[in-house]
Amino acid sequence: MSEPLRIIHGPFGRAALLLLDKSMVLHAHRVSHVIFKEGGPDIQFGIRNREHVLSDKNVLLVNAWEPHFYEHRPQSQPTVLLALYLEPDWLRDVDRRFAYSIHPRFFPRSSVPVQGKLSRLHTDLLDILTDREGQSLQAVQGLIADMTGELVGISPRRSELSAAGSVGGIAYDIRVRRAIDAMKQVRGIPPDFDDLAQMVGLSRPHFFHLFHKQTGMTPATFSSMLRMDLSIEGVSQHEMALQDIALDLGFDSPGNFTRFFVRQQGVTPSQYRQNVQFVTGQGR
Repeated sequence: MSEPLRIIHGPFGRAALLLLDKSMVLHAHRVSHVIFKEGGPDIQFGIRNREHVLSDKNVLLVNAWEPHFYEHRPQSQPTVLLALYLEPDWLRDVDRRFAYSIHPRFFPRSSVPVQGKLSRLHTDLLDILTDREGQSLQAVQGLIADMTGELVGISPRRSELSAAGSVGGIAYDIRVRRAIDAMKQVRGIPPDFDDLAQMVGLSRPHFFHLFHKQTGMTPATFSSMLRMDLSIEGVSQHEMALQDIALDLGFDSPGNFTRFFVRQQGVTPSQYRQNVQFVTGQGR
């Protein structure tokens, strides 16, 4: 069974060390996503329409809003992953080179080799994440900032990214922006897509085509992304019972909420809540 080994939240975003032996459905994140393999067999990780090998010699880079998935092969041994989810506001404050981290081409390649300074930073970060005493947790953000700097060194020039729009750096069409705003207003509860298409003045097929063309994902995947963001926010805090979070997000049972969470995060909401830790301060 998949198991969270370490989960850290902070101004930088999230870092998760995960023992993974479950498939993850096609999904996306509103932030940049970096994935290292730390142990176990190499795996095939899908980013958009292509599968990439993830080994200890490379790192996978997933742009904000970029659909990705993992299909676990039967009888395969678990793989240990280190996944980083990088908040765009924090990145922008750390270094102006990161101002366009929400752009769909912030990472121009999905896979790059782990070598040189990047390899050393990765090793240092892993050492901190596996230090249960937690004395060096404040150093996490500095290492992640330096690591992002190494990765951005191969990214397009800022002038090439400056066309990023105000909504996710992707959607320019006013009808798509209106649909996104409407989905945000219902706080993760899946909308009626026929009504949504009618609201923006399009037929359902035309709406789905335009939305996918602009954002790289279907309206359903985008709605699921918003729902997962709110799920993680609620699960990470301890103010609400998990069953109340499920009901608040429109799930008809806690079991359906758990299945939704596992299919995108690889672990249950209760496992996530039990393991999450918070880093405070700037760390940079």
